[in-house]
This record gives sequence, structure tokens and C-alpha cells, in this order.
Amino acid sequence: MKHIHILALLLSLVLFSATAPAQPKYGFTYDASGNRLTRAVVLLKSATICVDTLQVKQAEKPLNDQIGLQKTRIYPNPTKGLLLIDFPELSNAESTISVFDPSGKLIVKKSAISNGNEVDLSAHPPGFYIMVIHIGQEKKEWKIIKE
Repeated sequence: MKHIHILALLLSLVLFSATAPAQPKYGFTYDASGNRLTRAVVLLKSATICVDTLQVKQAEKPLNDQIGLQKTRIYPNPTKGLLLIDFPELSNAESTISVFDPSGKLIVKKSAISNGNEVDLSAHPPGFYIMVIHIGQEKKEWKIIKE
């Protein structure tokens, strides 16, 4: 009976240690006198995430959508401030781009051209915005995130 208790204790210790979170490893730098200068967390290669690569991939991938028959390309979303909107085949219909803040207040309204429409949200705080594009009688709304 004593052996069963010891075996159960050892098994629980092994299982607990396998599921317990790992302690971070630290790396230190020292000057010539032996004083510590910096301390940094050392990550395993399998645990690293390249945030810059993820952000670049998101920025490179525009949102392709349609308003009626008109193709639309919007990027980057989320944005740091400058939002670009392209209409590759814009017809002669009257087109406008409007952006509203979370309270519904109109903050940007401009006429749309075929390519290179810029909406500058850099003067506004981070958060959600609603962009409405009218092309002739057609309209569509998008949520825009400003970081």
C-alpha cells in the first residue's frame, strides 16, 4: 500500500511539472567592474513571434469590396492615421467619402476620385470610425480602426 502512495505522488509530480508554466530565463550584461547593466528576457526560438512581419502582411493585404458594380480597395485597416481608398474603374457618377466618429459626428467628407483617395485620421484619437462611400445611388459602410 505504501508503494502505491509513493507511485501516485511521483506520478502527480511528473504531471504537474509537465503542465506548469515555464519560468522565464533572463540574460544579463555587466560592465568591467562587474556591475549589472541590463537584464533581458531570453525567448526560445519556438516562442518568438515576429510582430513586424504580421503588421506588414496586414498592411499589404487591402480590403477588396464592391459598391454595386464598382470595385473598391481600402487599406490599411487598422490604420495609424492615413487611410487609402481606390476605385479602379470609377464611373462618372457623383462619389463621396464620409467618415463619422463613434458618436455619429461627421469628421471627414470629400469627393472621390478614381485612385489615390486619402482620408487622414491622424488628428483624431484611436478608436472605431464608420466610413460611408456613396457612388451614385449606391452606398456602403465600413468599420475603420485607428490605432
